[in-house]
Amino acid sequence: MEPISRRDLIAREQAATGHLTAGHAHPGSVPPGAPSGAGRAGAAAAADPWSSPAPAAGPVAGGPFESDAEQRRRRLRSRPGEPWLVRTARAAKGLVSSDDYPQRLVAATAGAQAAVSTGRRLAVIGSRGGAGKTTTAALLASLYAAARQDTIAAVDLAPAGGTLALRLGVPDAPAIDEAAAVLQQVPAASADELRRQLASAGANLWVAGERALGGHAGSAALSAAGQSISRYCPVAVYDCATGPGENPDTNWAIGAAQMAVLVAPASVAGVQDVRRTAAAWAATPELAGTGLLAVLTQTDADAPLNPMSEAKALARDGLAVLPLGYDRHLASGVEFEPGLMSRAVRLQAAELASTALALAMEHTGR
Repeated sequence: MEPISRRDLIAREQAATGHLTAGHAHPGSVPPGAPSGAGRAGAAAAADPWSSPAPAAGPVAGGPFESDAEQRRRRLRSRPGEPWLVRTARAAKGLVSSDDYPQRLVAATAGAQAAVSTGRRLAVIGSRGGAGKTTTAALLASLYAAARQDTIAAVDLAPAGGTLALRLGVPDAPAIDEAAAVLQQVPAASADELRRQLASAGANLWVAGERALGGHAGSAALSAAGQSISRYCPVAVYDCATGPGENPDTNWAIGAAQMAVLVAPASVAGVQDVRRTAAAWAATPELAGTGLLAVLTQTDADAPLNPMSEAKALARDGLAVLPLGYDRHLASGVEFEPGLMSRAVRLQAAELASTALALAMEHTGR
């Protein structure tokens, strides 16, 4: 029997529940990896891409050859985002009242499925360490891949020790520097050629993983790789270091991107980071073609500041800011299954992905 892919499981569930509606598919029903595709078009055709959790990567059960690290990874990735009492209370409430959450999630996801005429690049940068930058990048890449029919790229640009590939379930993905060295000499002439340089984290999500310390490819090679990626991946997410200004690869990614997503903690210092970066962004002519969207994250369940309240306060001052609350499942630090995330954070992630892509469509990049 042929194995059933995640996308087939999602499609079957959506068809069974009436979530899948008619809409415009990728032009000519081109398979994943075709150039510059459109997602499912319009809010009317939107469906919840996370209606089924992704299959867990790595070992699914304990065994005599499972290492301590694999055991911890398996245990952590099964931790629900909401406590048992919250889930039980909601299930009990659902017996006596209706719930509009599925419709809200579908509506929030619609923008992530918008048609893309040319490659859009999103550079995810952090204001400081521990803000949740890589988690945000992984969420964006995962949601775009689940929501769209075309191929999505997720590239780790951290100087060393990046965990983007781990969060996406392919910890052994090759580094972008390896692909860049090849693609600088011979650009990918087909989607299959590009696919061979990256790791697959699903039917239509290609990943470049952890980089070694030193020996990075450089801006010229990254540009060559970026051109091939944008040719066959209409949406690409680059997980960068802090920036701008501190790391040459981050500076390259910001310049090449149509949208930068600044991830800052919902703290006094994080709010100041957003204001400071937004002011510097507006005063730098070289960044005029790259939009800026800030995300305030809650990385501690007991944090004194609420990211939603702080985001609203910054938005009143004319800044583009969205919140991303605390989630026990995401806080585990390994690959995640969207079906185990809290409902509130799933909704916020969908709104973030839709907003980021919409703003990216309004900018040209450098």
